[in-house]
Amino acid sequence: MEKKILGMLLGIVTVVTLFLGCENTKVDEKTENIVTTADDESNTAKEDLMDTSNDNQIKEDVELENLIGEYEYLSDDGIGKLIIKKTPDGYDISDYESESSYRFLADSSNIETIENNRIYIKYPEQVFSDDTVIFHYYILEYTTDEITVYYTKSVLEEAQLLYHATKKKEDTD
Repeated sequence: MEKKILGMLLGIVTVVTLFLGCENTKVDEKTENIVTTADDESNTAKEDLMDTSNDNQIKEDVELENLIGEYEYLSDDGIGKLIIKKTPDGYDISDYESESSYRFLADSSNIETIENNRIYIKYPEQVFSDDTVIFHYYILEYTTDEITVYYTKSVLEEAQLLYHATKKKEDTD
């Protein structure tokens, strides 16, 4: 009697296993379709993001192109200069408090973002031998011929005004 019950249970287990195996194949096919669809949507989202990123880069380049030039401001050491120039690798933004000292020398890689007529620069203020870096932040708020520069030690604290610079007029001889 026990052998008959065990045989019947074994038969039931075998049938259920076969049934589940067929169902798993169907589930795997459905899963593959879902994964393929998700991958396609993910690739489309990535392409959209790349297009958006490329559009943002073009917009930032246009903004920086319009700001190229030399700006002057009063500093403790006389006349300071903020210079924006185009380079083969992007743009350089240099702030010279005097002929012999600078506040920061940044390039395009230091720019976090450009939005609402503001350039947000993440600048490595200190670099230690163990590759630890302490960043500080500069915000350049601009109009056609003027740039106001702010400074903050962290993104969480309020930025303090450093100076207001005016675009130097080119000499026309």
